Order: sequence, then structure tokens, then C-alpha cells
Amino acid sequence: MSKITKLTPEQEVELPAFRQKYLDIACGGSRINRDILQSHLNDAYALIGKPAPALFIFDSPAACMLAIKIFKMGGDKLSQLDSQLYSQLDSQLDSQLYSQLRSQLYSQLYSQLESQLRSQLYSQLRSQLYSQLYSQLYSQLRSQLDSQLDSQLYSQLYSQLRSQLESQLYSQLYSQLYSQLYSQLYSQLRSQLESQNLYESGFLWGSMDLYWLAFCRFGQKIGVKYDAESARRFDIMEGISQQCGYWWPFDGIVIASEKPRHVRWDDNRLLHGETGPSVEFSDGYSLHTWHGQSIPAEWVTGNPPSPAECLTWRNLDQRAAACEIVGWHRILDEVGARTIDDSGDPVWGKLVEVDLPDNGPQRMLDAMCGTGRRFALLTTMNVNTVDEAQSELHGGIPAHILRNSVERT
Repeated sequence: MSKITKLTPEQEVELPAFRQKYLDIACGGSRINRDILQSHLNDAYALIGKPAPALFIFDSPAACMLAIKIFKMGGDKLSQLDSQLYSQLDSQLDSQLYSQLRSQLYSQLYSQLESQLRSQLYSQLRSQLYSQLYSQLYSQLRSQLDSQLDSQLYSQLYSQLRSQLESQLYSQLYSQLYSQLYSQLYSQLRSQLESQNLYESGFLWGSMDLYWLAFCRFGQKIGVKYDAESARRFDIMEGISQQCGYWWPFDGIVIASEKPRHVRWDDNRLLHGETGPSVEFSDGYSLHTWHGQSIPAEWVTGNPPSPAECLTWRNLDQRAAACEIVGWHRILDEVGARTIDDSGDPVWGKLVEVDLPDNGPQRMLDAMCGTGRRFALLTTMNVNTVDEAQSELHGGIPAHILRNSVERT
């Protein structure tokens, strides 16, 4: 079989839109179509010889984990959660979110379920078959399928074209859906819920698997042929992943999370929210990040850290984010910056030095933009004048050229 050597001009044009399409599926706020998801789950369970599962859908992964916890408590406790669980949730989740989660859980887990079914669900979720079933589905729909599709795709693509698709499609989606969205969500859920015995592992990734599914699907669009069995499992996996976020397979039951309602990125494709959550689910569960760095929610919702807190915050990555949020120019006023060189022109700026906790001396250019907004930019300790700082910050362009540009504007 001859290999595909390059994209046609039409395929080159289509590639960015195709990548954005899959990102929008994962992050665009679409809700689960229950009938479509149920159909794909039925097919997935049939692959491993299991009957169609009952499907329960919740607005966020946190709600799903709470639902599983309640299921495992047993049918006799569903009507009134014990005070320990209440206190665990209330200490980890804000009261509004807690109330929303509780309301949604009761509507699905209690008022809509007969006591006999609650008892069946309890026994099924406690069953030892759980880990075996998860492993079977993971193998059939993810690890084996990924490997098999990759092998078939790579055998039919010329190496240069394969590298192009990896760079322009796979890697970019991987960076946003896995390195950013999955990793941040996974980290926060574990941090908030694991110590309280509320965190529930054993989920498949759903929409966050779309980075490799999109890669394989585009290969098919440009002529790669998959064997019939791989293509069938590919359709099932993509169908599930386009509908939901995390999903937990049990014997006879699937717990599925809706995808985020809003996901916000900066220009470098990092999760970023300047005035609120960077990731927000419909029940209020959310992530707060600053250029990809997890931060306390209050920092961007009306209660930023003080300059003193910025400089002494224990986590160094969060400290850097705090300083950006508050603004280095405000911090300079707080810590008593020493002037190293002053141009006499507020727009051209002055070079200052401060002593930062755990970091020692740091030099910065303290200047003003054309709109009158003051800012401070970090420089190396090698610069000794404003001209040198300006040149360094502009990629080595000589200061006299930069000055001419400033004067003209």
C-alpha cells in the first residue's frame, strides 16, 4: 500500500478549522444528548459482553463523585445523608455549589429511584466486578484502540506528513485538553476531595480524549484505512467522547459528567480567567487559573492578595501569578524600590531594584504606556541603565531606535 505523502491545498486549509471543531466540542458548552450517549454506551458494554447500563448524568465531575459516594452508602441512607458527609462537603465546596450539588443529586438519586433499584445500585457499585469492567472498557476503547489506530495510521502516512499532523493537530489539542484542562481538573478534584474520602478514580476521560481521536479521524479523512473492528470501536469511543466529560463505568450503571459550560484561554492557549473562573461547570464547580497556573478563586473575584502577601506567598508559581495580578508597579511602591537609573521621562521609565523574599535582588523597568497606565517589567541583573533595559526587553533592538519610535507615537 502506497503511503499518503502530503495534504492537498484544501486539506491544508481545513486542518485549523478541524482542530478548532474538536476543541469546541470539548470546551464549547454543549450539553449531553442522553439518547445519543446511551446508544454509544450500550455499544461499548456490548463489546465486553455486558447488558446496556443505566445512565446517570450530573453537571460536573465533583457532582459525579458525590453521587458515587452516596450510591455506595447504601439505599437506607439515601434519604438523609449523615452529618459527616455534610461537613466534609461543606468544608471543601462553597455553600452555593454545595446546595446545587445536593439538589441535583436528590432529584436523580432519591426522588426518581424506587427503593429496590437503590438497593441494586448500591450492591453493583460495591461489587468487585467494578475494577474488572473498567479495565476491560479502558483496554477496548482506549489503550488497545489508541495503539491499533496509531499503528495503522502511521503505516499509511509518509513520515514528514505524520510529523506535520502531530505538530499542527495532535500536539496543540493535547496541550489544551490534556496538559491544561485534564491536568488542572484532576489536580483540583484530588486536592479538594481525596482527603475526605470523596474522590473517585476509575473514570474514562470523555471529551478530554478528543486530542488523539481528532488526530485519528483527520487521518481517516485524508485517506487512511482502518480495519473494520478498529473503525467500529473508534466510532463508539468518539461518540461517547463527543457527548460527555469524565464517565465512570460500573456493572449495569454509568455515571457521566457534563462538559464545562465555559472554558477560557489566553493567547498562548493556557487556561486563564482574569475576572472569574477559567473553567466553569453548570452547577458552579469551577477552576481558577492565571496563564495556566492554578490560583485561589478570590484573587480574581474581588479580593486580590495584598502586595505583602504577593511577595511572601508560599507556592512560588502562585506567587509569580499573584504579582502579575496585583501588578509589579503596586508592589514596587510597597517594598521601597531603589532607583538605579532614571531617564526623567515617565514613558521611557526608570530602572529600579528590589529585594524579593527567597529570590534576592531583582531589577525592573518601571515605566508608563502611552495610555498612562503604569507597569513594571522584570529584567536581568546585567542591565545598569534604562536604555539597556529597554533594549533587552525589546529583543536587543538598540535604544536609540526604540526612542525614535516612542517619540513618534
